[in-house]
Amino acid sequence: MDFELKNKQDVKDFVVGCTFYGTGGGGSLESGVKILNDLLESDLKIKISDPSHIGDDDWVACAFYSGTIAPPTPEIEREKNRFPLSYFGKELMRGLELLEEFMDIKFKAVAPFELGGGNTPAPIDAAIRYGIFCIDGDYAGRAVPEICQNTVCLLGKSMAPMALVDWYGNSTIVSEVINYEMGEKISKALSEVAWGRLGNVAFPITGKEFHETIIPDTLSMALKVGTIIRECKNTDEDPAAAIAEKMKGWILFKGVVAEKTWENKLGYMWGETIIKGENEYEGKVLKIWFKNENHITWLDEQPWITSPDLIEVIDAKTGMPITNTEIKKRDSVAVIGLAAADILRCKNGLDALGPSHFGFDIKYTPIEELMEK
Repeated sequence: MDFELKNKQDVKDFVVGCTFYGTGGGGSLESGVKILNDLLESDLKIKISDPSHIGDDDWVACAFYSGTIAPPTPEIEREKNRFPLSYFGKELMRGLELLEEFMDIKFKAVAPFELGGGNTPAPIDAAIRYGIFCIDGDYAGRAVPEICQNTVCLLGKSMAPMALVDWYGNSTIVSEVINYEMGEKISKALSEVAWGRLGNVAFPITGKEFHETIIPDTLSMALKVGTIIRECKNTDEDPAAAIAEKMKGWILFKGVVAEKTWENKLGYMWGETIIKGENEYEGKVLKIWFKNENHITWLDEQPWITSPDLIEVIDAKTGMPITNTEIKKRDSVAVIGLAAADILRCKNGLDALGPSHFGFDIKYTPIEELMEK
């Protein structure tokens, strides 16, 4: 079913929900809110369209940003700002235009690559300003760090041709890639050239392929979570409990951030967050390993919940999601777990997003099985 974000409250609820499904990554809430509020102020309707609008012979593009979520150092800021950011916020629209020209087609719609505070509003903005549909659905049902970790790749669809545009306006058409790993490396390398961010328009597929790969209704799901979080602020309801109950998830942990370590490497933010338990979790310790997003947990040093299932850290009092860029020592937090989309739990999905993909000798166990123990 189509839906519309009609005002700034709708926008805030929606982006909060997208940030929640970003599982620690997926871009910043503040940037996503600004992107969509700018659309409202331009008198453009933020309409999100049901996948049923796409016919088998239509063409659908996937528009997304790649790069690190690590905060830039002063040195990087100085380097980055030596040139005018003439295409900041316009990278994806330019990519759509370039790819249409190269392929001699017209796109009917844009599908978001993933859910995230910045990475879902950005393709919505590009689609609406370009005058085409943005779909209520995405290819991951969460945020993921690597391009290969989506349903289009899991089902063997082509990544190329793709248009890559940075915030200066440097543009590249990649007509072919030998595999997803090399496509990822090319994109990440060019994001590092631009000191942080690259717009990608890739995975051009027909409507028939689109219906095989899209995870439907994920944007409306994000709006629901954001609304739950807002409504909890007006009551005494525990936001973690409300989210877990209404979204069929679990409260994994509650406590205070004792330590966060990280590094900016190979175009990603890598690190660990250590949370010491409070109240019913007193005496316990939860460790979360992240590569942009949260992927592996250990409870009292024993491997526990892992990707592809979702691990999201929220403010214990307000319920607001906290990204790995923003989380800090002494934050009082709750950790929520949700089951991943079924397609991410198949063999190909686990090969791409399970613990072994990240180099851990840990067997994936579905979250529902672990929480029933």
